[in-house]
Amino acid sequence: MKNLKWMGMCLLLALIPFLQSCLDSNETWPADTNLAIVTVRLKDAAEPANYYLVLENGKTVNPIAGAAVTSYKAVEGQRAFAYLRFIEEDRSTRSNEYDHHAEVFYVENILTKDIIDLTPATADSIGDDRINLIQSWISNGYVTLEFQLYGSNENDKKHMLNLVTNTENVLVDDENYINLEFRHNAFNDDPFTLNDGLVSFKLDKVAEELKTAKGLKIRVNTIHGGIKIYMLDLENHANTNAKSTMNKIGSLTY
Repeated sequence: MKNLKWMGMCLLLALIPFLQSCLDSNETWPADTNLAIVTVRLKDAAEPANYYLVLENGKTVNPIAGAAVTSYKAVEGQRAFAYLRFIEEDRSTRSNEYDHHAEVFYVENILTKDIIDLTPATADSIGDDRINLIQSWISNGYVTLEFQLYGSNENDKKHMLNLVTNTENVLVDDENYINLEFRHNAFNDDPFTLNDGLVSFKLDKVAEELKTAKGLKIRVNTIHGGIKIYMLDLENHANTNAKSTMNKIGSLTY
């Protein structure tokens, strides 16, 4: 899977094309292998190889075979792409603790971060360079954003993405929406190529407000349209946008 690359880990984002073919390696996988977006959960915090996966619809998957069962070093709460083959035969002999059991052939991390505060002191480092928001959805305590941005694609050029609460604005407005801002710092990289990517943000910081809010309003400084506000209603987010994103890159498991 040397050709499966995604945009960054940690704080800095390496510019690598997002919608790449993931099946052009020398590995041969069964025809019924599926690509899914998942949340990684540890069965035992002391054993990072001992994990299970949660699909976007909330169903749990127990890895029982496959190369990624021992090779993937899991981190609690990490968002990722996973290649799965469900093993549903002989369920009576397997644990009923999980909704599914599967072979897991490969897991590739998605950039996963916390929401942070935007203050006058941090505004310059967080930046406000142009970026497009293509899709967004909420699942498993995360909001996931599909985006587009321009860059040079040079290996030494890094970008930074953040979802922030602006401390100079109200967090929950009069319409009962939580106000967030999707921020991009290109670090003066040359805008030669349009790139796509995914990033997930934990919603822990606004978990209390989400109990009663109608949804999220996300401010974005878009590439051609300037400042836009995108509304994500909690009642209507479902998995529609997640499915749209997954259909661009491969098969879909729901």
